[in-house]
Amino acid sequence: MTFLSVIIPTYNSEKTIERCLNSLIVQTYQNFDICIIDGASSDGTIAKVSSFRSYFKDIRIVSEQDKGVYDAMNKGIDIARGDWLYFLGSDDEVFDKDVFADIFNTPIQKKSGFIYGNVVYIGDDASWIKSGQVYDGLFDIRKLLTKNICHQAIFYRKDLFKRFGKYKLQYPVLADWEMNLRLFSKTKCIYLDKNIAKYYGGGLSSTGIDTMMLRDLEKSRKKILIEYKLRQLTSFFRFA
Repeated sequence: MTFLSVIIPTYNSEKTIERCLNSLIVQTYQNFDICIIDGASSDGTIAKVSSFRSYFKDIRIVSEQDKGVYDAMNKGIDIARGDWLYFLGSDDEVFDKDVFADIFNTPIQKKSGFIYGNVVYIGDDASWIKSGQVYDGLFDIRKLLTKNICHQAIFYRKDLFKRFGKYKLQYPVLADWEMNLRLFSKTKCIYLDKNIAKYYGGGLSSTGIDTMMLRDLEKSRKKILIEYKLRQLTSFFRFA
């Protein structure tokens, strides 16, 4: 049975972490652990997380200063025991109790290194989305060059991070976008038309601007497209 590690970066998340953890402990698929990577919170985050150990024993907590959310995610990768990784925001929640079962009780994960679905956005209406709207369907490389897949919608095979590297901390807001672009052209990605998480707006990647990431994306756009097309051609001739 596939083992999953759920990695949750936290910082002063006392008001939202309970909602997040409640969506995990009710999962019908229970072969997972929870890695809380906390940035030395000064509120009751750690106490609240610790209280959940009476409901779900396999929770590990690391609490120390970090260099931001992507540093926390990298620390989570380092300590994760799962064959697959899932990154969940401390103010977000898994969409329903059967999400993990729908992914890991089927052979689909054996065919891919990157499985993704949709998120349902909850929050103030924005120029790019309205509250209650589903984001954002099937991606190809051209679509991914214009917008990101929410990391709350993605399950990653852990060995991808060993092969292709972890999150680049020089991108403080959009390192997950750079990561997805890096992996999309190097591994088989499978889309499931399923809501994976409720994504609450107002977080770093939904409101921030990462000038360096956008500049570097423009520089590397052509290279990414070429890599993606080469992988498609290689796959075609391998099975032709």
